[in-house]
Amino acid sequence: MRRWWRPLIVSVVYLGLWLGLDAIASVFQARQEVSLWYPPTGLSFALLLVFGLRYAPLLVLTDPLHGLVVSGPDVSWVSVWLGGVLSTVVYTAVAWLLLRRLRIDPRLPGQRDVVWLLGLAAVAGPFVVAVAQVLQYTVAGLLTWGEFFRGVLGFWSGRATGVGMLTPALLVASRRVPALWRDRPALTDPLQLGRGDEHPSWPSRVRPRWLGRLADRVLDQPLELVGQTTLLLATVYLAYGEPAVGGLDLAYLVYVPLIWIAVRGGLPRVAFAVLVANTLAVALVGRDVVESPLRLQLGLVTLTLAGLTLGALVTGRQASIAAAEHAAVHDSLTGLANRVLLMDRLDAAAHRAERRPDARFAVLYCDLDGFKGVNDQLGHDAGDELLVGVARRLERAVRPGDLVSRLGGDEMAVLLDGVTGVEEAAGVAERLLAALAEPYAIDGREVVVTVSVGVAVADAEGLARPRLRGEREGLTGSDESGHAEEVLRAADLALQRAKATGGHRYELFNEPLRQRTRDRLGLRAALRRAVGAGAVTVAYQPIVRVTDGRLVAVETLARWHDAERGDVPAAEFIALAEETGLIHDLGMQVLEQACTQAVQWRRVFGPTSTPRVAVNVSTRQLLPADFAPRVLELLDRVGLPADALELEMTESCAMEPGARAALERFTAAGVTLAVDDFGTGYSSFAALRERTPQAFKLDRSFVARLPDDRPTDAIVSAVLALAQHLGATVTAEGVETDEQLQRLRELGCPQVQGFLLGSPATAQQIERDWLSRPR
Repeated sequence: MRRWWRPLIVSVVYLGLWLGLDAIASVFQARQEVSLWYPPTGLSFALLLVFGLRYAPLLVLTDPLHGLVVSGPDVSWVSVWLGGVLSTVVYTAVAWLLLRRLRIDPRLPGQRDVVWLLGLAAVAGPFVVAVAQVLQYTVAGLLTWGEFFRGVLGFWSGRATGVGMLTPALLVASRRVPALWRDRPALTDPLQLGRGDEHPSWPSRVRPRWLGRLADRVLDQPLELVGQTTLLLATVYLAYGEPAVGGLDLAYLVYVPLIWIAVRGGLPRVAFAVLVANTLAVALVGRDVVESPLRLQLGLVTLTLAGLTLGALVTGRQASIAAAEHAAVHDSLTGLANRVLLMDRLDAAAHRAERRPDARFAVLYCDLDGFKGVNDQLGHDAGDELLVGVARRLERAVRPGDLVSRLGGDEMAVLLDGVTGVEEAAGVAERLLAALAEPYAIDGREVVVTVSVGVAVADAEGLARPRLRGEREGLTGSDESGHAEEVLRAADLALQRAKATGGHRYELFNEPLRQRTRDRLGLRAALRRAVGAGAVTVAYQPIVRVTDGRLVAVETLARWHDAERGDVPAAEFIALAEETGLIHDLGMQVLEQACTQAVQWRRVFGPTSTPRVAVNVSTRQLLPADFAPRVLELLDRVGLPADALELEMTESCAMEPGARAALERFTAAGVTLAVDDFGTGYSSFAALRERTPQAFKLDRSFVARLPDDRPTDAIVSAVLALAQHLGATVTAEGVETDEQLQRLRELGCPQVQGFLLGSPATAQQIERDWLSRPR
């Protein structure tokens, strides 16, 4: 609920300031024709830009009241009222154009904002009001063009001076009150630039040594300020105060100190300088030096606009440089530090830890759980809003000196510099988990997301530098990455562990995780070498027809024997190949070995006695557009018919939309497609209708419960009936007992596979046990 008394307080304060500034102007005013400035106009316009257009009705009331207070008894109340309403309407329209249509920043951080503000507010707006006022205070038919022209310029000059000088100064000064700009991003502070120790100077080869020393002294801040003040006073007096040489042309001498002040001091200092110049000039005009007060006033307006524009351009240039430097090390969406700044701070923390043995620092690597679902369901704009909310909560949950950064996507990191140990870092992680778990209001909806956190502490308890360096050199043979990169990598590994164990928790990087990571890195490198050398072999498990016990197919299984690790489980190195992208080369090697062996068997034992070869493929293999052409080209090269190859894939893989093109091409060529582990995936009957495979492999979890489990018995019967109606073949996996085989025979299962029929064997064993002496 908005508080009704706030506009009332603003109205009272505003009216008081208005009357006070007008009284000050009246004191300095030398003659009625020469106004020092018109402070109410500038103050009114600044009020609209700072507090918003909702205060426009307030000006409609305040402007006529001010006119009645300061005007004489012979002034018409209606004329005062109409003049105030007209002025308010015009400046409200100008403010609306600037804020809503042109979208300027009222704090004037850039050149475009200043140009549009001065162009509309100090030139166009006062001109419209001046024309209307001249027409209002004269009688039609009695006004010559010259009188009309002079009247318009007189009214315009006073308002233009007030708006052009007072409004920018008030707007820039309001930057120091952040509460006024809560709906705008924070500005870097460019006002401190240009006041430091570095001053522009001549090239050393051209400048004499004595001149350089003199310039350094003059550009020293105290001496520079004295010099600017002296020059400004001298030029004002020369232009307006000396009867012998005074005149309008000399007024332009005031450009010199104003330009110097603008370049060196920025907008606030030049605004104050223009105010002083106007005050002194009008005071000196009382000596009747200048013949035309109107010409003098126009000269002052020109100086005001020129000086403020120049100062604003210089300040805008400084703001642009500061903004560019800020953008280089900060994230554009959340305003957090980016990876560049984080790594710089991490390096600094690592150097401090080297110099001080008791110094510790920690990195908390954070990743949102289920952020992709927010993007998919609510859209990317909602996802961006959520990331901004998460960033603000992270900043509030840590200490002021800690650094919060966004590394990309929904990954963020917190640098805790100066922690006491693992316990303190873990406590911060718990605070982050609690703070980020609270609901978010996103696009009118309540969204709840959790976070997983990986914690790495650089101290003797957790992540000691010598051990990291030693491990890195042992694995890579070099020391290219720094300590900071290692700490961040360790936190990332801990984060992966936290997400793998369910998410919404934190995990510390410790010795067991270090060892697992080291082993996994070593295994990854060894697998890459094995695939490159073609050291992965294959084994074949028989698939037997139930009715006559004949061998109809063999499933090709990848096998890897490492010299250091021995036989590596297929599930382990296949998953690793999926993660690293080696699955493409590994899969083609297995396919080529299987197809080449099948061609040899067909040549020796004949096509009718040679079984099909079944090879497992993954989703990652099917998605590339060149996979199907490569497989079909392989079949042509080795001379194996397409119907002698069977490709096995999981249900999720078979129903993957991106795999449709490859599967359709395989079907057209005659390759048999089989759904492996059927019954354990998430395929629907509608999907089966759209893409019916030629074979199903009933998962071993169903076969293991036969023949005693009645629900399993019913499920297997239903699968067999479904496959029969679809014209597909069913192979039961994992047959290990005679009872299971007997029940499958009774249910009508056509093919079986398992240890009861035969374990995975080499090609020579298959030839000896199945092809040379058929069972």
